[in-house]
Amino acid sequence: MTWNPGQQAMLEAMGYTLYRDVRAPDPAHPLMQALRRAAGGRDLSGLALPPLDQLRASAQAKRALWARLRALRRR
Repeated sequence: MTWNPGQQAMLEAMGYTLYRDVRAPDPAHPLMQALRRAAGGRDLSGLALPPLDQLRASAQAKRALWARLRALRRR
């Protein structure tokens, strides 16, 4: 199950330990694959990507990332 950052904070405050799903490491994550396609196959290491859960949940992080992706494609 995926929890948004607010839910994660609440669960951690209640003493729960949240575990990551290790079956799909970040490089094979569908969101990472989509980002690579959006970057035109260019190297994403210089973009300083936020954690994928934060990126998925935050519209502000998405807007900031797309601006950097467009700049990367222009190079």
